[in-house]
Amino acid sequence: MGTRSRHEARWTDARSTASGRLPRNQWWVLPLLLAGIALVMFVAWRVYNGVDTVTYEVRRCQEVLTEDASWSEVQAAACDPVDAVALPSVVLMRGEEPVEPDRSEGAVLAWDGWAVNSPEHSVQVRLEDPAESIVVAEPTNERVRTELTPDAADIRWGGFIGGRGPTEYWVLITPDTP
Repeated sequence: MGTRSRHEARWTDARSTASGRLPRNQWWVLPLLLAGIALVMFVAWRVYNGVDTVTYEVRRCQEVLTEDASWSEVQAAACDPVDAVALPSVVLMRGEEPVEPDRSEGAVLAWDGWAVNSPEHSVQVRLEDPAESIVVAEPTNERVRTELTPDAADIRWGGFIGGRGPTEYWVLITPDTP
């Protein structure tokens, strides 16, 4: 007779030993678990980044606006919608990759499935005629978000929009006065 530890039983019954496959150990459990984790991660990424449709409305203003302009100054600048198709190019940038709008309706350009809260969100505007200033405003929050910076000819403008913003913006263009 051998020695036993205290936790071992002194007797063994045939029913107390596990033999064969248990019904809960199926082959498909692990792939199902991995697919569930991938689905949860995808949904969490979409919620965290706020994937939604982003719209930019292009407007031409009569007065020069800067990044420090108040909302009352924006309203006083008499900014009227301009047909966005008439502009050579308004694109959003995802990092360094330009993304053309998915659709345009008059002055409104729309990008579907855009990560609104992404930190790499920027806009680039190309014009035929030079402009004096271009600012991006948030009509829902009634504030100017940023002023775009031009190239040497004042035809190509670009600027960082940043993350955690609304889904509706105005691009306010003040044409160059001769």
